[in-house]
Amino acid sequence: MHKRCTTITVIVDLIYLRLERTHMRIPAIALFLLFSSLQSQASSSGAQADFASDVTEACAAGSGLEQARLASILWFDDTLNMVATLVSGLYPQPFMKGASGKVLCIYDKATGQTWFNEAEGWDAPFLSQ
Repeated sequence: MHKRCTTITVIVDLIYLRLERTHMRIPAIALFLLFSSLQSQASSSGAQADFASDVTEACAAGSGLEQARLASILWFDDTLNMVATLVSGLYPQPFMKGASGKVLCIYDKATGQTWFNEAEGWDAPFLSQ
């Protein structure tokens, strides 16, 4: 990502030098702002995908269910600092005889801690089979 940022900076510098000769500095600044915003959007979507992967792993493993499938992540306001997802799978205990189950997973964004509660009556479209 650092190399891409450097490439963008060089391109903007070249455009700025060319435009400076023609006394058009404002468009160069606009181009710089455009490239900067595109770069930040790309990095934030990548960070969000990494975070979603962390949530998926923690909730699937912590649920205790076999063949765990997760619904879309429910994103709360940043002041809450938590997200939630519904996990569906099979109970591993022999006496449950492979019965299906659902649990609600609450994930703390700051600590990575998870909390679970049975959610048998809940339903959501699941992301993986």
